Amino acid sequence: MLISRAVLAAASLAVVGCGGDGSETPPEILPTDVQFGDTALVVVLNPAINDANKRSVPAPGTVQAGVIVSTDDGIADTTGADGIAVLAPLTPGARTVTIKGGGLDATFSITLTANALREIAVAATAAQAQAQVMVDVDYKTDRMFEVTAGMTAAQVNDALKVSDRVVFVRGGTYTGDLDFSGSRVTLFGEGVLGGGVVISGNVRISGSDSRLRGAKVTGTLTVPASGIGVSFAEVDAAVSATGSDAKLLSNAFCGGATVTGSGSTVVGNAGMAPTASCP
Repeated sequence: MLISRAVLAAASLAVVGCGGDGSETPPEILPTDVQFGDTALVVVLNPAINDANKRSVPAPGTVQAGVIVSTDDGIADTTGADGIAVLAPLTPGARTVTIKGGGLDATFSITLTANALREIAVAATAAQAQAQVMVDVDYKTDRMFEVTAGMTAAQVNDALKVSDRVVFVRGGTYTGDLDFSGSRVTLFGEGVLGGGVVISGNVRISGSDSRLRGAKVTGTLTVPASGIGVSFAEVDAAVSATGSDAKLLSNAFCGGATVTGSGSTVVGNAGMAPTASCP
């Protein structure tokens, strides 16, 4: 069974679910007709290691595009120019993932919890039989709250201050500054790898172990908290990450980024050396 890049939005939605009234109980079937609770894995193959990276990670290879990524339960996708493959729905448990094509023929193992999304960067070269995980970003998926563009910044901030929650953000523009004041909070933007959500303002992540995924921020992004994950986001103004153990994966930091927190993992981010350009 082949899962194409075109259904990435569906796979993303299936992981977090969405309820039209902002409740914490998602419907059985999402608007994309994908059943809630699919287990998903996003693989980023051989991203560049940014100069701001603090933690030791395996050196990536050079091949990114046209590589088949498949699992032992029969799900596969082919990487595009960005090296991204999306695998869903997967069978929870211990999975073996094979990377094949462009001179690569390697595997790695990963254990997936039911109903969970994980995003990983993987290093693979022709000389390696075993691919190596560079960074692993996981998400809480058991409690969900939906917000829409009709809500005020105050209402969205109220959602972001409740710990242990996925805040699913419908596509649209949200005006005002946001603060992730709760711990272990995920802001999950609608759209293919996000991209459908614009936050017209500044964002601050002050609660530990929180996640920002799939949103464009027109202002600054300030990250004083520890254990933060930011992926598939675009930030137009400056980024400052001072908290320890941050994981920054496949973002576009168009206003420049300063990462000073210890133990941070920073790979595949445009707007940061050695990938200086920002789309």
